[in-house]
Parts: sequence; structure tokens; C-alpha cells
Amino acid sequence: MRRVRFVYSLFILAFAPVPVLATLPDGDINIDGEVDVVDVLWGIQTVLGNRTLDMTQMAHGDVAPLVSGVSDPDGLFNAGDVLLILRAAMGLLDLSYPVNQFNIGDSIGEGEAADGTIGEAHHETVWSTGYDNGDSVNSLNERLETLSSTDYYQNTENRDPLFNHAVSGAVMADFATQAQSVATSAAQTPSGDAGMITVLLGNNDVCASSLAAMTDPSAFESQYRAGLDVLAGSDTTRNARIHVSGIPAIYWLWDAERNSFWCRAFAWPNVPCENLLEGAADDCASDASRKDPDIDYPGDETNCLRRKMFHRTIRDTYNPILKNVLLEYRNAGLLPNAGYTDIYDVKFDASHVNGGGFLGGGDCFHPSEAGHALLAEKEWCRTQWGIGDPLCQN
Repeated sequence: MRRVRFVYSLFILAFAPVPVLATLPDGDINIDGEVDVVDVLWGIQTVLGNRTLDMTQMAHGDVAPLVSGVSDPDGLFNAGDVLLILRAAMGLLDLSYPVNQFNIGDSIGEGEAADGTIGEAHHETVWSTGYDNGDSVNSLNERLETLSSTDYYQNTENRDPLFNHAVSGAVMADFATQAQSVATSAAQTPSGDAGMITVLLGNNDVCASSLAAMTDPSAFESQYRAGLDVLAGSDTTRNARIHVSGIPAIYWLWDAERNSFWCRAFAWPNVPCENLLEGAADDCASDASRKDPDIDYPGDETNCLRRKMFHRTIRDTYNPILKNVLLEYRNAGLLPNAGYTDIYDVKFDASHVNGGGFLGGGDCFHPSEAGHALLAEKEWCRTQWGIGDPLCQN
């Protein structure tokens, strides 16, 4: 009872706030790499006037207030900051930033054909681990480097083999292999573990020769669990922020390029996603029907109905597996910092798909540089850091 009263008294005391400088607000006041009881004690002593922190220490402690669950430093250090640091020390709040970021994925994760060159990888452009400061893609890697330049071990051209483990053509059955590769690589970083791991897999499981040829959902779930088990079973990855992205609404890339002669005649016949692209001309009953893949309209013909079913199956079958299984692992404490990011509302237009146009070029299927920029923005703005990012308020 005495301890509860003391914490409550901190909340109501009107101590004069101490101004601080802007830096990494992680609650680690004594800067030893951990947020624990020592940081709480130092914070209490500082608020009571019994300890003097230097500006860097106080800046680490400036974690209040929380806005949508994310630290939004106000330039002050007071009892509100101590209470949040107490929650962090008790494991009820995570205020830290990733020390590095790894990528698991397929051809999108390799930036394949981002410049329109069919079959060519462009790791520098990838939405997650991309590192080219001169392109239009503000990748998660680049954003984290901006937030925490001192502590973050960013991906670069030379470090890319360490961080980007995506493989073109990968399906969910390859998740466990890539996860093991990340676990091994994480041990080679300065921190000795993974700070954040982005996972975007499943595109090649849903793209198939027919609707019936899509990866069986039960097998998809089993393969997904196998990859999560690898991450949960390694000391280097278990506590990382596992950022699993839902499969995007691939339907819209067909819609974006359906009038391109190049795409219909030359590119799409060579893309293994017939359940979306076969019979590429529009046979929906109307423009309204084509723009509404959730509803079958009278007059919709075979290809239109197949594409709409493709769209709904991703949303209603595969993405729920990604979300619900991950939540299970998180709630069980197996991957305590895992989170699912839904991007199914994101619509691709022609600028987001490589190649295209009437005579065009490229494969009219993979994200262009602009497409990766869009993915980076949407994925970032739905992380705990992006929620409070002014660039995400548009």
C-alpha cells in the first residue's frame, strides 16, 4: 500500500519541469542499454531534486506523453515521464527503437524490376531495407536511421547481404529457411540480435494458374507457423519487432494496367498469376462493377468473376491467417513484439507498377520505384513510430 501511495504522489506533485533536448526517448536514463529499476530510481530522484542528470540522460527520459500508444516527447522531464519509465521497466510498455532491421520476402522484397528491367533485382529500392538516399523511396531502414542515427545499425550496399534475405519466387514454404538465415545473420551484428524483421510473403502462394491451385490454406498456415517457430526459437530474433505485412490487394495492379497493349500481349502471358491476369481484357458488367470487386454484378463474365474471387480470397482467407496466427504467438509470449500490418486498402495505380503504358515495357506486375515508395509510406505510417509522424497525417 505504501508503494502505491508513493507512485500516486508522484503523479500529483507539481514539481517545476526541467527542459530537455530532443534525442532518443527510450526511458534508458542511465544509458546502459536496459530500461529497469535503476532508471525508475534515477527518475524519481531527479523529480525529487536529489539527482542531477546531464542533458543526454534527461533526453532519454523524456518519454511522456503517449499519443496513440507512442512516445511523443514534450521537451520536459517530470513525474509523467517517471510513470511511463516505470511501466517500461515492468514490461508493460516498449519505448525502445530497433537497433537494426532485417527483411524476409519474395521478389517484392528484392525490388525486382523496380526500374522496369524484367528479372533484375534492386535491393537499394526495397520498401523495407532499401538504402539508396537518392531515390524517391523513404524506406523503413532510412526512416529508422533518421530517428536513431547514433544507435541504429542501418543497411547499406555493403551490409545488404546481412539484412535482406528476400528471394525472388519465394512462397510461404520458404519462410522457415529465410527466418533461420535472419537468426544466423542477426548474431553477426554489433548488437548480436535482430531489432526489427519485416515479413512480406504470400504473394506467390495466392498467384497461381487457377483459383484451385492457390496454396492450400491449411498448408499455408502450417508453413507460416514453421517460420514463426524459427523466429521464436532463436535468442537473436525472439524479442525482435516482427512486422508481418498482409498480402496487398493485387487486383488493383491488373485494373491499373488493363488497357495497356504491352501488358496484355507481352508481359502478363509470362507472369505466373493466371488466376488474376488470364483473359486480361475487362469483361465486368460495367466500370462500377470493375471498381467494386467485393460484389458480383449481373452481367459479370467469367474472367471478372474469377478476379473478384481472387481478390476476396486473399482478404478473407489468407490475410486472416497471417493476422490471427501472429496474434496467437504474441499473446502466448512466444513473439512478444510481433505485430500485423493490414495494407489491403492500398490501391495501386499505373505509376506504382513497373512498365505499362500502351507500348510500355517491364513486366507490368512488380512495384515500380513509386510503388515501393507507396509501400514504405503505408507500412511505416502503421507502425508505432509512424502513428505520430507528421508526414503520416496527410
